[in-house]
Amino acid sequence: MAGGKTTLAKALENQLKNFKVKYENPYPIVNNRNNLKLDLHTLEGFVKNQRMFIEAEIKRYIHLSNDHIILDRGPEDIEFYTLFFPIANGYSWDIENLLKDELTQLRKCRSDLIIYLDAEIKTLETRRENDWSKRRNSFEQNMKLYKYEKNWYKQFNTKLIDVNEKDVIEVEKTVIQFLSENDLI
Repeated sequence: MAGGKTTLAKALENQLKNFKVKYENPYPIVNNRNNLKLDLHTLEGFVKNQRMFIEAEIKRYIHLSNDHIILDRGPEDIEFYTLFFPIANGYSWDIENLLKDELTQLRKCRSDLIIYLDAEIKTLETRRENDWSKRRNSFEQNMKLYKYEKNWYKQFNTKLIDVNEKDVIEVEKTVIQFLSENDLI
């Protein structure tokens, strides 16, 4: 959304030389979706779109090395969006059954640790307004998911970091301190 995930990943990439950073690249799938003229607000369009995203994420996960890896977005993000986009938009689609096989495979791809950058809506909006480096075409749509996100991530090994009053350097220091205190670096 605009919490600082990619910014943090880039900062950690510079600081933690024994870690590799893998960035999400949704644009090939988004371009394919546009070429196929899929409408995410129809059941058929959404299911086809999510199949493409899930398949790509599973392939990405399988090809990760055994090194220390930082993902700016991981398999849990794809699963969250798949399950909660319909709910956030008022659709009563049975996604769990429609994508049962795909979700089963995706759930085998889990992050060891998730660092959740916790920001209030006002913080996210301010960051969006001040960041000209990204298009953020889906910002408004993703805000519908906001109220579900934090609680969903709590089911995993997740460290929540309040970023509302922190600048980029402070967030980076907080994360590095957490990783150090937990013998992860």
